[in-house]
Amino acid sequence: MALYKLSNPLKHYAWGSPDYIPRLLGTEPDPELPVAEMWMGAHPAGASKLFAVEGEISLRELIARDPDRFLGHGAKIASGELPFLLKVLAVRQPLSLQAHPSGIQARLGFERENSLGLPLDSPRRNYRDPRPKPELICALGEFQALCGFRPYPQIAHNLHRAGLDACLNSYAPFAKHMSRNWFQRLALELLSLRGDQLKQALEALKASLGRDAGLDPSTAETCRNLLNHHPGDPGVLAPLYLNLVTLSPGEALFLEAGVPHAYLHGAGIEIMGNSDNVLRGGLTPKHVDVEELARILDFEPYAGETITPSADGPFSSTYETSAREFELRKISLGGDWGMGYDDWQGPLIVFCGEGSTLVESGGESLELKKGEAAFVTADSGYLHFAGDCQLWLATLPAQN
Repeated sequence: MALYKLSNPLKHYAWGSPDYIPRLLGTEPDPELPVAEMWMGAHPAGASKLFAVEGEISLRELIARDPDRFLGHGAKIASGELPFLLKVLAVRQPLSLQAHPSGIQARLGFERENSLGLPLDSPRRNYRDPRPKPELICALGEFQALCGFRPYPQIAHNLHRAGLDACLNSYAPFAKHMSRNWFQRLALELLSLRGDQLKQALEALKASLGRDAGLDPSTAETCRNLLNHHPGDPGVLAPLYLNLVTLSPGEALFLEAGVPHAYLHGAGIEIMGNSDNVLRGGLTPKHVDVEELARILDFEPYAGETITPSADGPFSSTYETSAREFELRKISLGGDWGMGYDDWQGPLIVFCGEGSTLVESGGESLELKKGEAAFVTADSGYLHFAGDCQLWLATLPAQN
């Protein structure tokens, strides 16, 4: 077989929306049960199941039978595992402040924690595998996030307006020199705030918000939102030093190694390297290791931009990134239109976000309706889509 329809696991995290993903799937929402994510892939913590396959095996089990056949050249990228994971995210409450390591950092960190005898499931573990975790988030509606450090003058201005200049030992030399070295000290001080110093900083922020001290309205509102959800966490100061980004539908952010970020609100399609390596800095009850986070952070002002897809045909477009683990494509068809690839190579997950489509490959066909997904093997060859639909394709870049 070349085509496999998928049954995809749902993740019920507290920050999720109770209605977005259920409505996407055509099911009745439960107001008491948030649905944060739908996973499409072969991750060990939630692999998709295969429809119409004897024994209802998972996609992970299928790939393990013959990685070279099912993944093609992708088998070399993640040691015989599917290199990417595709998700639908529905964010109602802010997620943790975090960053991800590069490939070298992940390998060294994984080896170091192995040598210390930390179990892979230890809550104190930072590196659960030796792989990087690049991410791309594409908005399905308006999507808000914090992403990357602001320009240094903006950071100095915001901290002053928030009344934190008197609370931070590193503020004065940073404001004077505006150098990377002094900002690194300041950022670590902000992330490490605890006890009386944290209390003083949060009280100063609250006072500045109460008297309208001149912060940008969107920055002030984001601080209020984080104070509401995480009242005693140093991460509530993050909007003062991280860029606030609002994505319109179809726009995306690419998160390279070392870029601090936090998703705040909205729904999106997310594709990432198949890794669990997350270094958290706040806004979470989970393990926070500021010292290790500091080893991987990029302390330069963020130079990234919002990504819009590049057209590669009349019906398809691609979100171009530097990631070797994944590529996200979008296909929009109307009426009786169809499009195809004569020599498809590489593993593929196709997700139907709107309408319905007929997928044909290797002499087989299957129908996908809104909210449904399928896996296409790397040796499928001919691939064709038809219908009135919007499709999301997760695959590998051509240069792999």
